[in-house]
Amino acid sequence: MTRKRDARCFLSLLLFGTLVLAVGCGGSSSPTPTPPQTVTSSGSNVQPISVNLGLTGNYPDGIFTSVTVCAPGSTTNCQVVDNVLVDTGSFGLRVVGSALGSLSLSQETVNGNPLVECFSYLDGTYNWGPVQIADVQISGELASSIPIQVLDDAFSVIPSATCTGTPSDTTATLGANGILGIGPVQYDCGSSCTSNIPAVDQYYQCSTTIPSSCVVTSAALNLQVQK
Repeated sequence: MTRKRDARCFLSLLLFGTLVLAVGCGGSSSPTPTPPQTVTSSGSNVQPISVNLGLTGNYPDGIFTSVTVCAPGSTTNCQVVDNVLVDTGSFGLRVVGSALGSLSLSQETVNGNPLVECFSYLDGTYNWGPVQIADVQISGELASSIPIQVLDDAFSVIPSATCTGTPSDTTATLGANGILGIGPVQYDCGSSCTSNIPAVDQYYQCSTTIPSSCVVTSAALNLQVQK
């Protein structure tokens, strides 16, 4: 399951240094979208969710939540991002750049160059944007200084030979302000991207002075988007 999905479940979001989701399902198999509804409960590790069609009506029974993104170590330089799609088919947090407002985050680098990612989905869409460092809070739980992907066109020339499909990097094209991937693995590429010659063309190092000069690069595990 990737992105466009049915979900008729009660969700409790837990954060143990990384982001984890416990899912308990039981419901109808009818494809008819349910009316918008919010599920809440109590507890410092329980996160409210909303089941609706998303911002553009693309997600029948989509599950959405909000996350607080902060500059590392700050409790005031933060932005609450709502309408974030919860997705069991991807990994880590990806946020549309405009949803972060004026919040500025630290950039991950490889060989002194910004690290940028092309993350592809099975539905033929992809997310393009830099990997940056943030503190991420959900409910009362905090993940400190983790890599997230910021979806924007700061590096506007996308390597079309290896990053193909339909871009999904804005609120209008994504139908949400971000994606919270809670798939079963910790890293979104893992060992496939750590060797000198990566097995997957997913991470790139790009020049800040020549945005079109993005080349495939390896990315150590600690640099990869993770949950």
